[in-house]
Amino acid sequence: MTQQHNDVGFSKNPYLLPADEQGWRGLSVPGHRKRKWYTLLQNDKVLVTGLLLIPGEASVQHSHETGELSIAYNDALRPVVTWHPGGEVHAGAPAVRPPIKTPSLDELGAMTGNSALAALVEGLLDEQVALRTQLEEMRRRDLSPRVIIDILFPPFKTTIIDDAYPSQVVITGQWYD
Repeated sequence: MTQQHNDVGFSKNPYLLPADEQGWRGLSVPGHRKRKWYTLLQNDKVLVTGLLLIPGEASVQHSHETGELSIAYNDALRPVVTWHPGGEVHAGAPAVRPPIKTPSLDELGAMTGNSALAALVEGLLDEQVALRTQLEEMRRRDLSPRVIIDILFPPFKTTIIDDAYPSQVVITGQWYD
């Protein structure tokens, strides 16, 4: 990997980078954790990595010693900028929510002592479950690849803290796996 200097401008096509400046992360990890990475800029002051996240794949939980500035593009016109302070664990597979147990009308009536209130609460709970189902369907329907630009600062140290790995892993520099 050739380090780039701060005093020379450049433009890069990430798809044309040499093999040592791009690759896949997560190939050795079970489950859906694969993402394509590109080293866009690396010198003694900054490490800029472009990531392509394929729908259905997730990153792994990790932190960075000096923090990470991340710019995620959910589509061409909606960038989201996030700062993860040093040591903050972030990313990874989304948490699995347990299904909501909705009490029956009889159980609600027994809890409240009021059958009219119980009927109202039951209707609200049913509506909430239906709205959650609609939201999940909308999420799946709008799946598309995401582009993420991660910016790290010296010493470029990343700690992987994820159940998919047999033990905690510490990486300095670009994250290869």
